[in-house]
Amino acid sequence: MKRKSIPFLFALALLASCSTADIAISDNLRQNSSALPVTGNAGLLINQKIAFGAYHTSPVKRGWTQRTEFSVLGIKHEKARQPIEFTQFAPNGLSADVVGSSDYNSNMFDLFKGLQHYADRFTNGFFGIIIPHNNGHVWEVLVENDNSGTALKSETDNGIAVDDRGNMIEIKGTKDLAKNKFFTDDTKTFGYELFRNNEPIAAVSVVGNGKVWIKNSLNESDQLLIASLASLLITKQNVSRNSVRN
Repeated sequence: MKRKSIPFLFALALLASCSTADIAISDNLRQNSSALPVTGNAGLLINQKIAFGAYHTSPVKRGWTQRTEFSVLGIKHEKARQPIEFTQFAPNGLSADVVGSSDYNSNMFDLFKGLQHYADRFTNGFFGIIIPHNNGHVWEVLVENDNSGTALKSETDNGIAVDDRGNMIEIKGTKDLAKNKFFTDDTKTFGYELFRNNEPIAAVSVVGNGKVWIKNSLNESDQLLIASLASLLITKQNVSRNSVRN
């Protein structure tokens, strides 16, 4: 092989690595869902709109300062770090208000106290809340950021979503890819798989622009919830991870 062909092969490998990689998800979910490419997750974040399949958000409002006051259900949180806020839209006119923040403290759990048990174990995370417009149940979301800086596959962002009735969705971060890719940062979480009663119901890739998988059998309300969670996890990637709990 000629020496000058080596840079060419290296360039080809680099180009191939730049294509969006799929995260490894459960076979059951892959066989019963479609991969929905995400748009709006690149470039400038001003008036960012996230879209995948039949789901889309309003322009995402962001608080760019380190600490900003925001309000959820009339309760003000003065120590929110870089809060985000948007409306999630789903088919058949369904929608939900979604807010999040990269910092949390005890007064954020005055809404339902549903996440206090989990928050007591977390030290650095992202808090969110999903409020459906169809009088559906409100969901609280908490994702613990992995700041280990290691490539260990066991070290990922992980979290939970709980509604006011105690229903729960587990958010499991993953560093596993469906196919090996060069030049990936193995210290970061590549995506999330969402489980209800130990059954995978959705997945979110945050590699490149991202992809979303939503199980076909979910009802419309659950689809709205999962789309809201997916958009929240996608927008979370552009929020500071260096929060310190008060």
